[in-house]
Amino acid sequence: MAEKIGVLLPRATDYPSIGFDLLDGIRLGLKQSGTEAAFITENIGFGENQSLNYAKAEKLIMEDNVSMIVVYASAAIAEPLFGLMEAADRPIIVLDANMTYTSASASPVAYHISLQGLEACRLSGTRAALGGKKVLMAGSFYEGGYRGNYAMVQGIQEGDGEVMGYYVSGYKISEFNIDSYRELISKQIADSVCACFSVYLTGLFTEALKKAGPEFVSLPFYCSPFMAEEIILQEADFPGGTFEVIVPWATGLPGKIQKSFLDEVRKLKQKEANLFHLLGWEAGVTIPRILAQGASSLSNWSFESPRGTVTFHPGTHYTYAPLHECRIIEGKNGKCALEFVRTLPPDEALHERSYHDKPEGATASWKNNYLCI
Repeated sequence: MAEKIGVLLPRATDYPSIGFDLLDGIRLGLKQSGTEAAFITENIGFGENQSLNYAKAEKLIMEDNVSMIVVYASAAIAEPLFGLMEAADRPIIVLDANMTYTSASASPVAYHISLQGLEACRLSGTRAALGGKKVLMAGSFYEGGYRGNYAMVQGIQEGDGEVMGYYVSGYKISEFNIDSYRELISKQIADSVCACFSVYLTGLFTEALKKAGPEFVSLPFYCSPFMAEEIILQEADFPGGTFEVIVPWATGLPGKIQKSFLDEVRKLKQKEANLFHLLGWEAGVTIPRILAQGASSLSNWSFESPRGTVTFHPGTHYTYAPLHECRIIEGKNGKCALEFVRTLPPDEALHERSYHDKPEGATASWKNNYLCI
């Protein structure tokens, strides 16, 4: 008899197929082991309604009697579910872009498959600042409600650099401009730019840079990982200049498992794989082990993924994996494309620093899941 798996699926304006892609990825991952499962799905909107999330999870456990739950959620969205899962003694896999910090201790029933957003931001900040460079911060209003900018500043400090100024964009398309960024650049006070954008705001920023002219892309840019998300990137104008980025995964990565993964998605859906297929695929590989040996068996367990060797850290319950150095370059029709440069080995120490170096004092953040707006 097939195991019943509950899946809490979000929606996203810029990624209308996110729920389908996550579920298709889970199915493809499960194929690796031949495990049969029946999926019961619930929609949680953008994820910002914690009462709704809890009610949907409770329904999956109490009415549908699922063996476990998979959810795409930021840490703050997922953590209120852990008490319910512990009381029911059911495991939960959290699929997470990792652009927020945890506030709860690791739960014995919860394990996180992470895209390591904060770790990538931290590395980009360090690279922007190496050699004591002076750095400008450029980010969107949306990113300000997450922690990518904070992680970049941590990296700048580790690189002995100095933040010289901040540009924060608006979010309304009709009002978007880079006037304050242009003013900062004109003062010639920096050696590099840390850029933190995602979703539709990436394209607005690159389009504005292109219109502003070459002098405003004269400094090297070190970008947040989700500024290089390829679905958004291929619609964004390339403005010229140098854009370095560290990402968790990209379609241009080499490897046999990567090729098989890309081919399977094309065969199943007649489209290119994306980050949500990847997260689902990794959940699908993980589910059989949980069903056979329990959630605790994931502690310090590793598996091979399209992005490389993925390991569940025994202390944090988050995965860490190789990160990949890429460049944003000019592609077809003047749009952006992502070029793979090299793979960076898994870094457990970086993962631990990023997990524990949290902002102190009162903080505010958006309630929706990252990338779900």
